Amino acid sequence: MATSPRIAFTAVRTINGMGIARQDFKEAASTTFKAGAPLVVASGYANECGADPALILGIATKDGQGGSSAGDYSQTVIMAHPGTLFLGNLSNAADNAVTAQTDIMTGYGILKHAGTGKWFVDKGETSNKRVQVWDFWLQDKEVIGDIRGRVLFTFDPDVSQGVQS
Repeated sequence: MATSPRIAFTAVRTINGMGIARQDFKEAASTTFKAGAPLVVASGYANECGADPALILGIATKDGQGGSSAGDYSQTVIMAHPGTLFLGNLSNAADNAVTAQTDIMTGYGILKHAGTGKWFVDKGETSNKRVQVWDFWLQDKEVIGDIRGRVLFTFDPDVSQGVQS
């Protein structure tokens, strides 16, 4: 059993062979989020989501730039399209979740680690599902039984702001 380091959410590849969708959005004022944070557009500006958000636009490619006014800076967002596989840690609020074979194709919430500002797939949240785990990050030597193991996941299309009708 190993403990994986905390990583930021990042897009890895698509499941349909198409390119990873990216779009620039103006940032809200005073943004302080970290690269990899899930974002939502509200009142026309991108800002960090809260835990288990109702809508997720995508993930930030860089840290929020903290402009004094909304629109001072732009952020490139990797869109939360259902065909994009993302990489992130599988953990819980106590930061001690262990990966299991039963995590595959299971839906979980998402949560931000208070100390680092990095987001993770929240194995402790099975009611407010925002992502679905597809597989383990097979480049890790051991996977099953790891603490804070790395997983490939997709965002739930019902909460993906970029695909809402």
